[in-house]
Amino acid sequence: MNLDQVLAFHCAPTIGGLKPANLIAHQKIVSNNNIIDTVNSLNRKGVFLEKLWESKYKELTLIFNKDLLLSSLESPEIWGYLLVQGYPMYSNLDAIISHLKTRISKNGSFPHEVGLFLGYPLVDVLGFIKNKGRNCKICGYWKVYGDEQEARCLFDSYSKARDEMCAQVQNGFSVVDILNAESTLYLERRVI
Repeated sequence: MNLDQVLAFHCAPTIGGLKPANLIAHQKIVSNNNIIDTVNSLNRKGVFLEKLWESKYKELTLIFNKDLLLSSLESPEIWGYLLVQGYPMYSNLDAIISHLKTRISKNGSFPHEVGLFLGYPLVDVLGFIKNKGRNCKICGYWKVYGDEQEARCLFDSYSKARDEMCAQVQNGFSVVDILNAESTLYLERRVI
């Protein structure tokens, strides 16, 4: 898969502004002009990539919509949980992500709060911990222990965004082309 295919398949809900973040494990990326151009274009749209972990051959990258991630982490309940996990209070997003990197590298695995970064409801993260990953109501983009109907709606919207973006990439468009076209359509709708 090329970069556009990976981003479309794994990150369309985040790139499209439906979800605060996605996490992808992938082979190490060797930087080239195409990758740099894509990353710079995503940054201009408020989407950023942050390497959380790497080994000799693999990387774990967080792709996040900065505004959505900040908004989702601002909830008092989520902040309370993050504070218990040692996250620095009243910090900027860089410090928060830096702490997540430290937790991943120290634990050698995913700390449960990574789900909060990915937009999972706190009730589902706590339900996963309490039930040790068993006894969920449904399993889709995550294991649901709370509101099943809301989760199904989100799963459907995420899948639709993924399918639409993948189809456009399959038809020869880059993710940057798609974002630029969506911005133009958005502006046209506002003018009409």
